[in-house]
Amino acid sequence: MRNVVCWDPGAVRQVINPFAEHMPDTLFKAVHSDWDLNVSPPVGTKFQEISDASWDKMSQRQFVADFLSDERPHALAAILGDTGSGKSHLVHWMRFQIRSDEQRLVLLVPKSGTSLRAIVKMIIDELPVDEQRSFLETLQSAGDGTQTRAGQKQQLLNDLAQVIREGVLSPDADEIEQELASYLPHLFQDPYMRATHFLGDETVISEIVDHIFAPSNAQDRPETRRSFAVSDLPLGGLDFASASKLAQDAMKIIALDTEKHTQLAVDIINDNLDKAIARTLSFSGDRVEELMTRLRAHLKVQGRELVLLVEEFARLQGIDRALLQSITSHGDERLCRMRSAIAVTTGFFESVAATAYMRTTHIVDMDRSAGRAEGHLVTSESLARFASRYLNAVRLGRADIDLWANDPTAPDNPPSRCATCAYRSDCHSIFGEVDGYGLYPFTPRALWNSAQRANDTLPESLNPRILQNDLLVEVLDNYGDSIRTGTFPPFQLLEKLKGVKLLPVAAELQLEARSPQYAGRWKAFLELYDGSGEIRNLDANLREAFAVPEIPGASAGLRVAVEEVVEQPAEKNKPAPSREEVLLQNWSNGGDLDTTLATQLRVLVFSAVSDTIDWDMLGLAKSGFVNASTGRPFQRGSISFARQASLVRSDLRVKLEIPGTLSPALAGAALVGLLKASKRDFNWDFENGDRMLAAFLDCVAVWARSVEEQLLALCNPTPDWSQARAAMELLCVGAAIGGKIKPDATIAEFLDGAFSSWPQECASRSKEMRDAYDSLLNGRETAAQMARFQISSMKGGQAGAMLAPSRVVSVIRNIRQSKWRLGLVPPSDDRTELATLYRRIQEALPAAATAEMNDRSQWLKEMEAAFGEGASRSAIVAGLEKAHAAASEAGIGSNNTAKPLADALERIRNVNFDDSLAAARSLAKFDDGLSALSHFGRGRRNGVEAGSALANAAKAFLDAIDENVAANSHSQDAKHSAIVLSIDSIHGALEAIETDLRMMDDTSGGTSNAA
Repeated sequence: MRNVVCWDPGAVRQVINPFAEHMPDTLFKAVHSDWDLNVSPPVGTKFQEISDASWDKMSQRQFVADFLSDERPHALAAILGDTGSGKSHLVHWMRFQIRSDEQRLVLLVPKSGTSLRAIVKMIIDELPVDEQRSFLETLQSAGDGTQTRAGQKQQLLNDLAQVIREGVLSPDADEIEQELASYLPHLFQDPYMRATHFLGDETVISEIVDHIFAPSNAQDRPETRRSFAVSDLPLGGLDFASASKLAQDAMKIIALDTEKHTQLAVDIINDNLDKAIARTLSFSGDRVEELMTRLRAHLKVQGRELVLLVEEFARLQGIDRALLQSITSHGDERLCRMRSAIAVTTGFFESVAATAYMRTTHIVDMDRSAGRAEGHLVTSESLARFASRYLNAVRLGRADIDLWANDPTAPDNPPSRCATCAYRSDCHSIFGEVDGYGLYPFTPRALWNSAQRANDTLPESLNPRILQNDLLVEVLDNYGDSIRTGTFPPFQLLEKLKGVKLLPVAAELQLEARSPQYAGRWKAFLELYDGSGEIRNLDANLREAFAVPEIPGASAGLRVAVEEVVEQPAEKNKPAPSREEVLLQNWSNGGDLDTTLATQLRVLVFSAVSDTIDWDMLGLAKSGFVNASTGRPFQRGSISFARQASLVRSDLRVKLEIPGTLSPALAGAALVGLLKASKRDFNWDFENGDRMLAAFLDCVAVWARSVEEQLLALCNPTPDWSQARAAMELLCVGAAIGGKIKPDATIAEFLDGAFSSWPQECASRSKEMRDAYDSLLNGRETAAQMARFQISSMKGGQAGAMLAPSRVVSVIRNIRQSKWRLGLVPPSDDRTELATLYRRIQEALPAAATAEMNDRSQWLKEMEAAFGEGASRSAIVAGLEKAHAAASEAGIGSNNTAKPLADALERIRNVNFDDSLAAARSLAKFDDGLSALSHFGRGRRNGVEAGSALANAAKAFLDAIDENVAANSHSQDAKHSAIVLSIDSIHGALEAIETDLRMMDDTSGGTSNAA
């Protein structure tokens, strides 16, 4: 036989279904294994008190018979085990053995395909119609708010908040617990918290709502009880800022001791979760107990007993503890006998009350039962017996299985597909069989070796689900075609089964040296079908069946199908490998890498790769791109190993993962050799040293090439980004703002300004421009180094003194032609100092230039308003000094403004004020501030500040002179007015005298005439 596929790979998953409740009854019967169960009665007051001596073996049929025994007035079987151990499978099988009839009513709570609400409805439906009404009204009393999924979530949050608020804490609850219980409800009632954390589709609230209302399926079938975890609680940041004050108060209490108080908050929530679920369901624990009592009373009247089979007790979360109380209650003569079998996790069962535990009649431990043989361990024989039924079912197919199962005359066990196979004799001889069911494409040894890799609890326990999913389906479905094409077993299968574990690294290298084409298959074949850790040719018929080529020069091995599966003895007199070798062997075989060893290797590999790179050929300066610890793209932290314990740094632009594209065996051999050589002053003269050196040289060449490609990708310009160009542009911008590049500068002057030292302060006055310059000044060294490292001549990996003219000239021309606009676009994931600085300056520079332009224009207006258009420093100083002297000579006071004016005049004599004026006037010809960038360096900041100070001092002085002159003028006007009044008074008196004299003359003249 050769490359035979006696099943349909596309139909494998229709037959091998690890979920019993989703499997057709006919198929379930075909694959069911009737292994013995380990059963114990309750011992003491809690599950933990059961000792090994308390467990008894019982066949599955014996267990059911004892469970249904009339001598038992009550039966409660707790079927325990880890996920996938077969708990639900056993309960599902019990359904076939116990049917509803005139003697009993059997209720099955399946693991999936139902909801909590549907389960309660199922129980209610078993009551007489007239007794159903009150329970149905209770179940339907939740209201319209629970008719939609969104409303159901809102209702659950409301109920959870309310039951926490109503909860009664234990008497020993401390102040923090009391405060948390008081404030936690506000988290669930806060609108922001609801929308952000609790009402989404991937939240614990969503899962619980689906548990209550929505039928589950194979993907979301419950394995454990739903509960809150620490990650489900918001703990500050934007949450804190956006929440209401009451919700913030809850967060503040948690923040007092985040780790302790968060867990305490989670415990409080989970303690109240079942009550909230029952309230949202609108069916309390009391109503559950009442419902079960009424049902048992109804069945008592009918003369029947109640059998409750629960495939997963977590399916009943919310009413589970009330239901447990009901099924552990014997009741009285008015209630029917009750028998219950529940599949439950060991953890939950350990937490049940002592009364419920002590009323259990059967405790079945599936972890101790599935696949066990005599001696209480899983053996290769019991494993083969389990697998053989699935292998036969796959070969039969669904149609033939249905024919057998539906034939009332058919035997209990399905027929063997091998019975009609032409290869039966050879196949069973090579691969083995159990009860006529062939093990092909496995042998007993291959099945055992593979199962131990898939299920690491063997031989202590067997997890059927793991064996089905990770081994049987994997081989029969995913690798069926590789059997047909003669490429089985492929190395990819071995990698999925934890890789090379037994072959030494040297043996792997030998296989690769003998044939790189077949080395992978040989490794998989030897590891899975042999397991001795040696290179040898297995049975020729076995190799022929899979078309596995003979290994040149290898010894012959024994046939493997019929020999007993035992551990291979260790080779005598062979030196024990060092701890590092063992760890590396384990890593190359798919295990995790020890952190300490990873650190050692990282140092060695970093040095080797750095020295292997031809830096001159790359045109890069080694010191600019390599540093052991920080500051460069390639660091020790850039090196990571597959399956290392520590996190891989995501912030570094250059990363090297080992083995990368290389085979784990080759990389493992290289690293083992590198470690050994490092302890011998890098002398490779040790056993297999030549092979390991060759492996190391091959690996380091690949690793160095990977680093080179990443460095070139970082440095080589793209249409949008170039590190060298970005560095030169930033240097030119900074030099221009700092006054090191004049508006009419030549290319040589550009370069001199960019790479010469810059002033600590720029001439600009606006805060925006000063901030931009400070950022450029702080990042100048980084930009200068990057430019030198990438565009200077190289020798021995060191940056030379000469810059590459072709690259420098084009950058300078571009920045000048673009009028200082930065047009590159750093990659969004580039978080290096250069890219970050470029983004910051690119964003800030236009606004900074505009602000500086406005500031300069405003200053010029102020100077012209103060001193006149076209004024110069000498004219301004001469005019103010003349005014000062004139005021002094006239004796006009200046109200203490003369001294500040003199100081301002002295200050402006010592600065280049005229240059500041000229620079400000020159800006008028520019349309925008960015185009005038190089002119900002001309306007000397001390000249600008001196001019403003002088304008202020001159104004104060002249204002004081004007005030004093005005005051003197008022005084003189008053004196003049008094004199004028006096003169007027004198004139008036004289005129009166003159009038009187005239009158006297007139009188005397009349008398004379009369005489």
